[in-house]
Amino acid sequence: MPASQVRSEWKSYVELQIEPAGWQAMWKIPRVICEDLKLRYPTIVFGYVEQVIFDELKAVFTVTAVQDQDVHLPESNEVSLIELWPTLQQENSALNVDTTAECIDRLRFFYSHVWMPWDKDYDDDRDWVQMHLQARIQLACDLSKNRLPRPLALHMRTLLMEARYIQQRLEYLELDMSDAEAESDDEAVELNDNTTDPPRKQPKTGGSPKSNNLNKSMLPVTDLMCLHLRLAIIRSEFEILENPEMRRAYSELQSNGLKRHLLQRSPGRLSQLDEQVDHKQMCHVVTVPCELQTQIALLKLAEQRVKPDIKVQLGNTLQDVLSISQANEDIFISPGHHTIKFLEHLNDNGSIQGLVEAESVIGSKHDLDKLPLICSSDEDSTLLVIDGDYTLAQLVLDCRHVRRGILLRNGTLTLRSCRLLGDGRSSTQEAIVCMPEASLNLQDCLLENFAIGISMRAETSAKLNNVKIRKCNTGLELLDQSAKLELLGHNCNFHTCNLGILADGIPLPNSSEKSLAIKHFSELQRYNESNWLGNCTFNNCLRNIRAFNETEQLLAKRTHQNLLLEELDGENKENIN
Repeated sequence: MPASQVRSEWKSYVELQIEPAGWQAMWKIPRVICEDLKLRYPTIVFGYVEQVIFDELKAVFTVTAVQDQDVHLPESNEVSLIELWPTLQQENSALNVDTTAECIDRLRFFYSHVWMPWDKDYDDDRDWVQMHLQARIQLACDLSKNRLPRPLALHMRTLLMEARYIQQRLEYLELDMSDAEAESDDEAVELNDNTTDPPRKQPKTGGSPKSNNLNKSMLPVTDLMCLHLRLAIIRSEFEILENPEMRRAYSELQSNGLKRHLLQRSPGRLSQLDEQVDHKQMCHVVTVPCELQTQIALLKLAEQRVKPDIKVQLGNTLQDVLSISQANEDIFISPGHHTIKFLEHLNDNGSIQGLVEAESVIGSKHDLDKLPLICSSDEDSTLLVIDGDYTLAQLVLDCRHVRRGILLRNGTLTLRSCRLLGDGRSSTQEAIVCMPEASLNLQDCLLENFAIGISMRAETSAKLNNVKIRKCNTGLELLDQSAKLELLGHNCNFHTCNLGILADGIPLPNSSEKSLAIKHFSELQRYNESNWLGNCTFNNCLRNIRAFNETEQLLAKRTHQNLLLEELDGENKENIN
């Protein structure tokens, strides 16, 4: 079966399984649409399917309810079937919603884990099923069961997430360009109809309407070229890793490269690695090229912070040190830019600390080039993934080229005198995301220019002391009443945010109310006195606090909370069973 025939096969199956119209569902709006409409991500709305478009595996979805009153969407939308989750409760009980949900789940698995964005360009003279189907399903199972080496699994997940995002962005840009071309054609027809009108002179500074439209369209064309190029690079790499033998060779090359690196820098550590025996703890110092006197001053500062009787090793780059260091070791970095593409997790009581005074990191007057700054490459989805106890101190985390600054999966993360920077434009970018049972300690920190500053899921906890969150769409999210928040010292501040604190799942006095605006944190505490402690201040925020009423809407196969976490379950990390 050629690749071009795959959609037709799914169409035939879907026509037999899915109700053609009338069923209610939740629509999880894709990230690219959220970014374009300046909506927080994920945004989930409720409605019903007016019509299933079987040929395109899409549906005409009518929005009937939104949780956030600030969300303004067209009433009718053409959406992909895999973006819909049918609800268990249906107004029309005669509908076979169970079969519909099961069919959509199968379709979603195929297009999320088996079908690749580049498969539609496959030659028709090649049998896609024979070449890819079994290997792709086996790969999806291996990733789900954590059968691959962790660095390789994380790398492949990152490639997949980026490829699917690029596919959505390409489809969105191409749709915009086709609409723009249609408008240009309409304008041309209108001009031809008005040829008898006298010509009008155009001002020299403004240029003609045609030239202005041309300039506006150059950016999408450039974006399309860059996205197609990046997708081609991902395809060439992934097609190699898709083969089990090549994956094994890739892992061996990584392991041999690490051993050679250890042998060059410290022969003793290589034998310890091979024997897998515990060795004495070591710390690492990473400095960027600078004058000798500056290097000496940095080493003297490191001398004050290194624990007694700990061996010290000088590193070339932070990326190299992260690749060879043990999880419980301390890493000290000098002022300057440190670019990483790290595919492991940070845990086991280790730390990364900047070799500067704490006061200089938070002060807005200091030049970023003179501070220890960690940044990542454009295509990464998360700057740092933490899955155990870890400490970050005296650092600037540049998150302007990533979707998420820190993903805290497990353990306790401590941040002291750290500054996190967002791009200030994205409506989906998050500074810190706390997964269930994770703990967060922030002291003397600044978070600015994010869509969401701190997002706390169920069963998480956070202690904030002298933390400033400013210029964010939402400063702090409390997505469940089980999230524990303690604001120490009454010195935490939300400044120039559209919304300071969002609290979800609150049993409001009036059950018919969707949300409630609150001015002071002490008023919010009344709804959860045992878990939300302390106090904070708000300056120049459009809304200080907004509490959303608790919802009991059930979904087929997943709850509302599962949908909020689904994006994280596919990105840049291991699955947790």
